[in-house]
Amino acid sequence: MSFLRKSYKRYSLGLVIAWAICLSLTWLLKGSAQFHIASLVCMGFFLGWLSTTIARNVYPKQPGLLG
Repeated sequence: MSFLRKSYKRYSLGLVIAWAICLSLTWLLKGSAQFHIASLVCMGFFLGWLSTTIARNVYPKQPGLLG
C-alpha cells in the first residue's frame, strides 16, 4: 500500500510539473488571453484532482471492488 501512495504522490508531482510547463509555454507563445483560458482549465483539472484525492484518503476501501 505504501508503494501505491508513493507512486500516487509522484504522479501528482508529475502532473504539477506538466501543467506548469504547459501554462508557461501558453503564456510565452500564445499570450495572456489564451493563458487565461488555459489557467481556468488547469484550475478545473486540479479541483477534480483534489476531490479524488480526498475521496481516496477519506472513504474506506471496500473489499471486493476492483481488486
